[in-house]
Amino acid sequence: MGAIFLSASVPTRPPFDSDSRPQEIQAAINALAQVVLGRKKLVWGGHPAITPLLWAAAQSVGIEYALAVELFQSRFFEEEDFPKENQNFANVTYVAPVSGNLSESLKAMRLAMITSTEFDAAVFIGGMDGIRDEYDLFKAAWPEAVCIPIAQTGGAASALAIDIKYFPPVDIAPLDFVTLFYRELNIQPRQKRESK
Repeated sequence: MGAIFLSASVPTRPPFDSDSRPQEIQAAINALAQVVLGRKKLVWGGHPAITPLLWAAAQSVGIEYALAVELFQSRFFEEEDFPKENQNFANVTYVAPVSGNLSESLKAMRLAMITSTEFDAAVFIGGMDGIRDEYDLFKAAWPEAVCIPIAQTGGAASALAIDIKYFPPVDIAPLDFVTLFYRELNIQPRQKRESK
């Protein structure tokens, strides 16, 4: 059973922030945590706005969340201080920076994430340039995996949904992220969560 890759951020600059919906981003992160944690491994790159959201969402699930996820962080950002929530996740992989180059350091981290395990699917929420970069790398590595860009969160995920012609099932309400994730990620609501 493969893992789920999460690509997400809260957009903070144009043009991505023009249609950003922070409440929907938070709702989508909460829904993803509710559906996935303890059922499939969740892998994502540390982002100062997303790691605390995921940490808060994980607390309500009632599993050993520190072991249900794998967080990747580029040491390029080490001097800016990593989110304090990083210490709550047991599986944090720190990827060495590439000679002070932000773009190459991010690419190295993304490649490390995307090749770290076998993936069944990727979810894209909000975001900026990194959404498309991660989608391209992910699809190259896992061409058969399901990709779910959540257009309702705005940002780059909205543009990605249009580009790849992703339309959620018409019988699911636009903001019913829980039902969407259960169905699209092929997880059953009664599926037992692994506690260890």
